[in-house]
Amino acid sequence: MGRMPSPTPLRRAAVGSAGVVLLGLLTVPTTPAIAADPTSGLPTVVAADGATATIDAIDPSSRAAGVLALYTPDSGAETKTNAFGGEAVLRATGGGTYQVLSVCTVFDSCPQPGNNAIPADGVVLSASPPETGGTDDRRWLRDRLHAGDRIELRNLLIRRATGTLDATDPTAASNPAGVDPAKGECFPGCRGAEQLIAYTPAVGRERTGTNDYGFEVTVRDGRVVSRQGGNSVVPADGLVLSGHGSRGSWLEGNAPLGAKVTVTGDTVTVDVDAESYLLGAERAVAAARQGRQSAVATCLEIDPTAVDAALTEATALLARARDAAAGEPQRSAELARDAARRADVAGYRARESRPVEGRGLWVRPIETSPEQIRASLDRIATAGFNMVFLETVWGGYTIYPSAVAERAGMPAQRPEMRGFDPLKVWIAEAHARGIELHAWTHTFFVGVESGGGPVLKAHPDWAAVEREDVGKAGPQPSRMEPGYYWVDAAIPAVRRHVLATYEELLRGYDLDGLHLDYIRYPVSLPYGADFSYSTYSRQTFAAEHGVDPYTLTPDSPQWPTWNAWREKQITTFVDQVRTLQRRVAADRKLSAAVFADPTDGLAKKFQNWGAWVDAGTLDFLTGMSFGTSAGSVGHDTAVMRQRVGDVPLYTATYGPLRGSSPDLMLDQVQAVDDADSDGAALFAYNQLNARQQEALREGTFRTRSVVPHADHRAAARTGVAALRTSLAGATACAPTAATAQVRARLVAAERLLAPGLPAASVDAAAAQLHKAATEAAGWGTAVQPDLARRTARDLTMYARWADLA
Repeated sequence: MGRMPSPTPLRRAAVGSAGVVLLGLLTVPTTPAIAADPTSGLPTVVAADGATATIDAIDPSSRAAGVLALYTPDSGAETKTNAFGGEAVLRATGGGTYQVLSVCTVFDSCPQPGNNAIPADGVVLSASPPETGGTDDRRWLRDRLHAGDRIELRNLLIRRATGTLDATDPTAASNPAGVDPAKGECFPGCRGAEQLIAYTPAVGRERTGTNDYGFEVTVRDGRVVSRQGGNSVVPADGLVLSGHGSRGSWLEGNAPLGAKVTVTGDTVTVDVDAESYLLGAERAVAAARQGRQSAVATCLEIDPTAVDAALTEATALLARARDAAAGEPQRSAELARDAARRADVAGYRARESRPVEGRGLWVRPIETSPEQIRASLDRIATAGFNMVFLETVWGGYTIYPSAVAERAGMPAQRPEMRGFDPLKVWIAEAHARGIELHAWTHTFFVGVESGGGPVLKAHPDWAAVEREDVGKAGPQPSRMEPGYYWVDAAIPAVRRHVLATYEELLRGYDLDGLHLDYIRYPVSLPYGADFSYSTYSRQTFAAEHGVDPYTLTPDSPQWPTWNAWREKQITTFVDQVRTLQRRVAADRKLSAAVFADPTDGLAKKFQNWGAWVDAGTLDFLTGMSFGTSAGSVGHDTAVMRQRVGDVPLYTATYGPLRGSSPDLMLDQVQAVDDADSDGAALFAYNQLNARQQEALREGTFRTRSVVPHADHRAAARTGVAALRTSLAGATACAPTAATAQVRARLVAAERLLAPGLPAASVDAAAAQLHKAATEAAGWGTAVQPDLARRTARDLTMYARWADLA
């Protein structure tokens, strides 16, 4: 998305004292190694001839260069990898042994070097191309594993990870990398980029002081007792481990609740043992019981019987795990793991699930047949999503056969999708499942292929030019968004081509909407890395304002004029798209992915989405919140809601991309809802793993939900009816006398929102709902506080929709 956090590269872990188990996205500066000691505690594959290799990642959210990854059924139905690696499909035969079903690498004449199906009773070993100078695991798979072989996988459950601290209780003096050079002051918590930090009571403050762009675990009595995003309380009898970027991902993937943590000097050792699983299961059961109790106490609509069924299974498994702990630690760990998972399901079932909200999902299509598309949409529908943003124009290619692209001298379709029209299949199959399908398009970003991909190879004069690249031959990538090539939003030929592509989509396909991404300039700070100084932009600005913008600096009197001119190019293009959409497909929706902070989006990328909202240019927004905690995405949502007014807002969260725990992902969705969003959108399907899908299916998305923007009146009426029924059944929390006035207004609003009634009727319904929201907010102690809060929140949302109807 424009721009999402880039997946951090994964590197081969060295074996020995510096060995690191990579169970998520992380970077560790180690030397390449292929041999592994099966007794080291590191996850290891042992081939039939005794050769060994370290497994770098288990179910990573993204497989990057130099990685030997293991994909289990928890990660999904397929590995979702590209075709440039190599994979071995394995079936479990018991006792840690596996039969090799197939091996296929990019070096062989075989059909599946990537994106293999993961057997329900097995796993897939997957190797990516190596980093420069690194060991090529693809060749190891090809040379060491053969169909029919029996091999071993060791240390997948009980395991060890080690890492190196960059600092303990950092200060500006002791940790220079934690200092912002631009300000001469510490970054939050004095934690620098890509650092792993320990905070002990000696730090002298109550909290770590870190921001949300990392991950932290709290350790007491040598065990992980909590996991969170940032600014953790430093325990008086323990410590907090805090990681930024890939180091935070390392913590998240390797230090589950209950893990044993040892710090010796600057070495951190994390052992996941049988006791870890027992402690984790005990906490999961306790949390599920607490969740059920809270749901019942606040009259949240759940199915207590379904919660209890999962809890009964969890407690029985936990009892068996305890019995096995003394003599069979591996078996105890397996049982405790399963107990925790059933307890997790119980906890999911005790969460709120709203009957009317947007549930979006971004999808990069890698499916190359109708059968694969149907299978993906089955999983998406089962997880409870009601909107798909399908990446339709990206990297300079269309996924469908495009006459517009062909006329412009570009390939008519992505090469791997030639031979059929996947967009037609996606639309038809999505609609058959009650899912909206919006064409997700990269507006001015044209890819990362050397030279700028097909668009800039055909039209190098369309390139956006960075200040520092003026005078260089040929298109150049962005410095601040490394490797990214852009077209200049001001050039008329660029605008005509993009508009022609959008018209082709809107006229030729039964889409529910057009979704604009990268609808901005490239990141244009600091000075020198700013865009766009193409010949056209320089000459046009000079003709209009009498000065070549290349001669300006931020101190020049006309610098604000140059900024405003660039902002105008984006805003007027959005206006042009809106005019086109209303002319050729007035029933479709126009939306955009925008940065959560409107000030930041304008200052760095000339994306003035606030002006678009004021002008009514968009039907809804997906605001991108890149935070790693529930609190941060809730804050971003509240900021956006204040700016967008009544326009539907679906906050984008990034739990799947980051490989976040299912609970954290659901916490973020809940925070978005509670901050007055009209729903949430998750990035992205290609990283959404099986456990995250389960959490959505059993929890937050278990209730079938109506998309608000499709029909504001119908959405408001559906919500009102559901709330009326809910309040009528919540007498334990809301005495009938206390809620009588609100319920009467709900009855009136539902009647006024009936189909076919005039606009004045809808206005009257909106007035009833606004009054009801005010009354619910003032219930005070007469009604259980959480129920009152949820009621006021939802009434405010339904009133917004009625205002829009």
